[in-house]
Formats: sequence, structure tokens, C-alpha cells
Amino acid sequence: MNRTLSESPTPRSETNWVTPLHCADNPDEFGAKACRLAEMQRLGFSVPDGLVISGLLFNQTVQQPQLHAFIDSHLCDLNVGDLAQIASAASAIATRIAAVKLPESFLEDLNSMASSMLDQGPVAVRSSACGEDSEDAAFAGQLDTFLGIKTLPSLHEAILKCWASYWSHRVIAYQLSRDIRLKSMGVIIQQQVDAKYSGVLFTRNVQSPDADQLVLESCEGLGEQLVSGHITPSCLVTDSNGNRVDSIPAVATNADPQTKVESQIPSKTVQQLVKTGRELESHFSHPQDIEWSMDQADAIQILQSRPITTISKPGRCVTWSNANVNENFPDSICPLLYSIAADGYYHYFRNMALAFGVAQSRIDTMEHPLRNIIGTHGGRMYYNLSNIHAVLRAVPFGEFLADAFNQFVGSESTTRDRRVPSWKSLSRSRLAEFRELITITKKAGRRFRHLEAGVARFEATVDEFAADSDPANLQNLDSQQLLSLWRRFLNIRSHWTDAAMADAASMIYYRLTGMFLSREFTSEEDQAMVNRLLSGLCDIVSGLPTEKLWDLSRKIRASERLSRSFTIRTPEEIWKQIQQDESLSDIHLDLQTFLDNWGFRCSGELMLTTASYQEVPSSLMPVLASFVELEGPSPREHLETQQERRKTTTETILKELKTKWLHSLLPYPRKSHVASWLLRRTQRSVACRERARLKQALLYSRLRRIALAIGEHLTKDRYLTRNDDIFFLTHREVEDLLCGASMLPGSTAKLADLRRAELEELGKFQPPDRLELPAGKYWQPIDSSDNNNQPGGQWNEGMGVSGGKIVGRAVVLTSPDQFAKVSKGDILVTRQTDPGWGPILFLVRGLVMERGGMLSHGAILAREYGIPTVVGIDDATQRINTGDTIEIDGDRGRVDVLS
Repeated sequence: MNRTLSESPTPRSETNWVTPLHCADNPDEFGAKACRLAEMQRLGFSVPDGLVISGLLFNQTVQQPQLHAFIDSHLCDLNVGDLAQIASAASAIATRIAAVKLPESFLEDLNSMASSMLDQGPVAVRSSACGEDSEDAAFAGQLDTFLGIKTLPSLHEAILKCWASYWSHRVIAYQLSRDIRLKSMGVIIQQQVDAKYSGVLFTRNVQSPDADQLVLESCEGLGEQLVSGHITPSCLVTDSNGNRVDSIPAVATNADPQTKVESQIPSKTVQQLVKTGRELESHFSHPQDIEWSMDQADAIQILQSRPITTISKPGRCVTWSNANVNENFPDSICPLLYSIAADGYYHYFRNMALAFGVAQSRIDTMEHPLRNIIGTHGGRMYYNLSNIHAVLRAVPFGEFLADAFNQFVGSESTTRDRRVPSWKSLSRSRLAEFRELITITKKAGRRFRHLEAGVARFEATVDEFAADSDPANLQNLDSQQLLSLWRRFLNIRSHWTDAAMADAASMIYYRLTGMFLSREFTSEEDQAMVNRLLSGLCDIVSGLPTEKLWDLSRKIRASERLSRSFTIRTPEEIWKQIQQDESLSDIHLDLQTFLDNWGFRCSGELMLTTASYQEVPSSLMPVLASFVELEGPSPREHLETQQERRKTTTETILKELKTKWLHSLLPYPRKSHVASWLLRRTQRSVACRERARLKQALLYSRLRRIALAIGEHLTKDRYLTRNDDIFFLTHREVEDLLCGASMLPGSTAKLADLRRAELEELGKFQPPDRLELPAGKYWQPIDSSDNNNQPGGQWNEGMGVSGGKIVGRAVVLTSPDQFAKVSKGDILVTRQTDPGWGPILFLVRGLVMERGGMLSHGAILAREYGIPTVVGIDDATQRINTGDTIEIDGDRGRVDVLS
């Protein structure tokens, strides 16, 4: 059964007190019971159809001055222990309510809508009090239900009796004992089930709440006596699959020992009930107490589902994932980077929502999750997936966006926390919701249409900042001039919207393209073909450094003496030779130009603590050495080959779709038009995203140099022991020191030392990629010796992100510093890659990663070079050893260890 909302509630006139049950959507007006029944109907569960009377009519009636004064006079000064006084008050109020005259306009509507139901058989009249069936109080058995109603006069009488039960002695005592209050009263009128069996299903065994068990109580016929406790039912304990664990004598408080009953429910029915119960528990995010009946046709009808209040509500669990962030931040991060990233992600999501036209009130409601988008465990950065998904679900098409984000970064889904606001729960009215949706659609469309212009603005901003913060000039600046640059960086980082739009467009268009094409091309061969549509784009800037290195390597090969040096000398010696040998001046000039333009692109380029090729040019020599040894087509020729394959595949797909109309009644557009438009948008947005990512690397490389320059000043002033201690302060602590606003500046050096030591200790541990932790709890390191390597020899399945199949020698790398281990034709196995791995991807012929998504940088470059690639292979670097022969299938996402 598909458990998705298939029918939205329809608008209802405020003067119409009666509405179809499935339209009940406001618990404050109709009560939680009615709204839950309506929600279950819309989800596809079998719920008897019916009507619901608005609680507004109840309020209007009881607020009549004389009646209101009468009720208040009987309820004042009641105490929970005064049972006789409570019973007397309840009786007096019930008598008075029975005499109430219902409005003629209401009776006309009710009679018109209920007559057809009565023609089909008796109905049940049930209370739906506002405040009933909450997670704190279920009011189970406290409010009255009236069965067997067959005529309109008896229906009118039953409605008044339902209202009177609002002040029954049971309800009054229950509210006094728990210090809670009902707010209003809706009334449900449902077709009565001709029940063969009825009962209650508890999706948790309250006697053993930690056991994965359910408790099923049942009796023959209608279940009203069971619910009210007048009989002792049959009781069966089952496991999560509906298999019998035990039969226990359930003791009902008011039951007569002589009224114990036995019912023999078929096993198939038990299993169906258990399955339904688990689905309802999952949907409502809490163990459920479910009333049900089985009709004469053996169909299960759900009569009610409410929280089990005797089981303590579990604390909020938070899902953490390092998917995608481990690509940018592969190791333990420093406090400076974390403080910048935490603020940056807050502004990233918040400003994007504002740019899309999301209402300010809605954004303000999501302030807490926005402030906590990331966290750290074991010193490593993690996405707070629970908060990210909560933010996405607070805007239109939230589930689509959450799924798109998961595909974008390679993360997993999370269960929606119903305590967190959603798009619907935050809507003020349907009209306001519609207006906001139109605004968001228009603004998003405008932003995406002008994507290139936005990215160009971002590039210009970063280039201007990079020119003003040229490392060659930083040593001439005083601390206040450096502080000015520091603040400019933070301002750029908090106004990231133009760059963020490229992320959003890539994520959304890729998801839409995949959904559209997957409906048309369903076979594995078709899906493999679809995956090739993002290969060979040729304008991906991430591939340019590789092309420049190739050109340099060709010039080096032309120098026999320098080529030989690359095989026998150390990287430091090679760089010194290039600098000092006048015959190599052209190569030196070209290499210096490469370092100036691209030398900030390296593995860990956003880490701040990692020196770039610009700072340590000799670290580039091992990469160049691998290129010098390589023969065959250039990177550009590889890209052009992939471009031709992509064009051919695109033509094949569009030709297949050309004969198909988007809608059977409309001749235009055809599906080929939609596919072509989506592909162009996806390809364009991916290219824009890579442009923004390039400038982000440049920006962070400049920040590192500014930070070290500030560190020099702070070291001279004896606030730090050495200049790179600055990485162990937050950006606010740095600014306070420079402004003279630090509270305890003398302890700064000790603080930096303490943080450095703790992070070095945490760096010895490797936290899991995904964590499920109670809110406010942290992952605790474990002894790494307990993590035994798992032997290879079995294939694993992940996600194919670049098509093709290849067999080859595996080379397992944990860092790009190990480039020298790679030989032509190897299959690279690693945890993750970042843009700094780009040159090595040109050397290998296959790629296996433990983490990544369809739009991670490693996947994008792999598709550019036509490298079969599989991501999401757990513990690949432990299961596979260097030298193993492995086969990877990038179309099916499969890896086999052959030897």
C-alpha cells in the first residue's frame, strides 16, 4: 500500500458546521481523533467513511452566557479527590446539555449529509475532543461513543450526549489528576462496521517496552465493551512479523472475571494487523494504541490510532553524516575552520531561503535547525542531516528536496520528526500558502535563469579579494589592515547566495532529470545509458589543471636531463634544479604560471591547515612525475572522446522520446522537448557549480595566508607561541584579539595548545560515516585496534556514478601524497576525493570510493574522463588491498574482488 498523501483537504465554508471526514485537517477545530482518521484515510488505510462536526459549533453553543455561567458554577473549586462532588457536577451538566436546542441551519446541513449514511445502515457517533489523543494524554475510554444510531432524531440526541461527555465525571477527574484541559469538542459520525471481530493493537508491549513485541487484544463482534473494560479479551503477544510469542491474560480494570472471552483470529489477519500497526507507528513517530474491527468480508477497518502514553516518549535522535563534507574536509578540522563553516552554513541556507522568497516568519521558525546545520565528532565535520532535512521539509516540495539533497551529497534519508514544523504545519492559511508558493516558484525560476550571471558576480568578488590579499604583499600590512581583509572574507562567506544557487540548481535539475528519464528508460542498459548524459561536458573548470599539467609534462619530456631527474631525484631537488638551471627557464616560467593560476588547487584545499602547491612547489613534483611517465591521448582528447559519446547517447535518447507526447491530449510539448530542456539545464548548472567551487578554493587559500600573517603579529605580541596556533582559535576570538576586545588575552596561547593536543589525539580515531545519536550527545572514540580489517574476496554494491566496466589492479590510497604508487591502468580505491585529486583521476582507469554522490567532484571528473566509478562501498579501503585484481561495473554499481 502506498503511504503517501494522495488527497489534500478541500476548503470549507466557515458557516458550514459539517464536513466530510477526509477533509478534517485542523485538530484545534475538529479534534485530534478526527484529524488522525482523516490523515489515515488520505494515506490509504481502511477507515470507515463519515462526517465530522466542527468544534466551533460546540464552542458557540457552550459560550452562550446562561449555559456558560451554569457550567462554570458547577466546575469551580473541584478537587481530584472530591469524587462525589465531581459526579454531581457531571450529572447536572449532562442534564442541561441534553436540553440544548441545536441551530436549524446546522440541522439542515446535518440531515442532508447524514441521511444517505443512515440509509446504508446504523452509524456510530464518537467524540473528537481538541486536546484528546495527544502524546501526553490519550483520554482513552474517557469520552463516550454511541453505537447503533439508525434515525435522525436519535442522531441529534447522540450528538448532545457526546457533548455532555466532555464534562463526564471520568473526564473531569482525568483532567484534574493530570493538570490538563480539553479545549473543544468535535463529533465524528461514521458508518458502523458490521464486525466479526474487534480489538485493540498495541504496537509496543508496555510490560517489556524494550522488546520488539506487539500486543493484540480481541473479542467477537463490536469492541466497545473491550475498550470500556467491561470484558477481559483474548490477548496475544506477537513479534514484529506477526508470529505468536505468547498468550497472556490481559486484565481489564473494570472486567468481571466471568466475562473473559476467547476469539480465534486467523493468523493472516494477525499479520495484516501487525503490518498496519508498524506502518502507523512509523508514520506517527510514536508507539500506537490502535482500535480496529474486522468486517464480515474479513477486511480490517481502523477506528482509531493514538499514542501509547504509558511508554515514555523517546528523546530526539539526531542523524549525522559526513557524506560530501568529507570530500571537502577529509581530516580533523581546526577550530578556526569550524567556526567559519558553522556560520557559513547558517547563512548559506538562510540567505538561499530569502532569495527564493520563503516567508520571513517561516525562516524565523527554523532558526534552531539553521543554526545547527553542522557539528563535529572525533574532530571531523558532519552534516546534521536531521536539521538539514527539517529545513528542506519546511518549504514546498520538502520531501523531493530532501531526496534530491541525499542524491546530491550521497547521504541517506531520515525519518521526519513530527515535532519539527513542516510546510503544512507552518502555513497560516491556504491563501497565504498559495501566494508564498507562487512567489517561491517565480523567484527560483528567475534565479536559475540568471545562474551564469550570478556565478560571474561571485567570481568577480573573489578575484577582487584575491588581488587585494596577494600573499606577496601581506607581510607589508599591519594587524589592522589584515583585520580589514579578515572581515572582508567573513562578509563574502556570509553572502554566498550566488554560488549557492549553482548547488541548488544542480541538485534540483539532476533530480528532475533522473526522475523524468527513469520513468521512460527502466532497464539496466537504459539506466547505464542515462548515466552517460553528464560526461564529457568539456567546460568543467576542475579539469583545466590536469590539462595544464599534461602540457607541462610534455615540455619536461623534451628535456632528457630533467626527465631523468624525475626518476632519480627527490621532489625538493627537482624543484631546486628547475629554479636554478637557466636552460630550464621556459619550464620554470610555465610552472610558475601554473602555480600562480592553479597552485591553490590541492587535496584538502579548504582545510586551512594544509599548505598548497603555491606554498610548497616541490609537493607538485610527484604528480608531474606520474604525468611525465604517461603516454597516449591527452586529457583534452579524452574529454572530447567522452563528449562525442555523450552527444551520441543524447541523440539516441531524444530520438526515442520524440514520438511520445507529454500529455495524451496535447500535441506539445513532446517528451523529447522536456528531456532536452532538463539536460541542458543540468549540464549548465553542474558547470556553474564547478566554477564556484574553484573560486571557493582560491578564497580559502587566501584566508590561510591572511591567518598566518595575523599569526605572525600575535606571536610577536606573545599572544601565541607560533603563527599557526591561530588555526586553533575561532574567527571571533581572532577578531577580539585584534580589536582589543578579548576578555583573557593572556590565556590564548595555552588555549591554542590545549586544542591542538586534543585534536591530535582525536586524529588517531576514525568515526563512522553515519551516526545516530541522542540530541546533545557526542560520538566517543574507541580503540582503533578493535577495528579489524575485513578481508576482500566478496563483491559489494554501491552507487554507479560513471558508467562502464573494467578489470584491473587495485591501488589503495588514503592521501594524494601517495600518487607515486599509481601506475597506468590501475583502479583507484580510496575513502573520498576532492578537486585536488583531479590529476590522479586522469592516470587511473577505474575508481572505487567509500563515500560520494552523483554530483560529488570525484564523480563529475570521473564522468569527464570516462572512468567507470562506484561510490558508497563501505570499508572499501579495508576490504580491498593494493595489488588485488578487481572488477568494477559503473553501470550497476558493483565491485568484485577477483583475486
